[in-house]
Amino acid sequence: MIHTGKIFSETHPNDYKDWVIGNFVDDHKFNNDNFEFKFQQERKGLCREPKPVMNADVTTLAILIDGQLRMNFGEEDKYLHERGDYIWWNPDVPHLFEYLEDSLVITLRWA
Repeated sequence: MIHTGKIFSETHPNDYKDWVIGNFVDDHKFNNDNFEFKFQQERKGLCREPKPVMNADVTTLAILIDGQLRMNFGEEDKYLHERGDYIWWNPDVPHLFEYLEDSLVITLRWA
């Protein structure tokens, strides 16, 4: 089967805080127990504080598509400046996102 659409539209609303694929997604086409995909577009100046670890066994890869951002892992800052810059971490650890420009980031998670 082939499906087309547009994420975060009337036909595919943003019901999961920018997450498109994951075991928490109700739509069977996007529900997956082993893989999560996030399409996050944010405005300059937004600073998302660290959240508690949900799954200590998960590996995360965040890829910058457009913009610039700073991520903080405790006392360590990491910067993504150019398209294709990425940060990979395992296990999941609390982290801060600060958007230094309007940005688009794609995040992948797997166990």
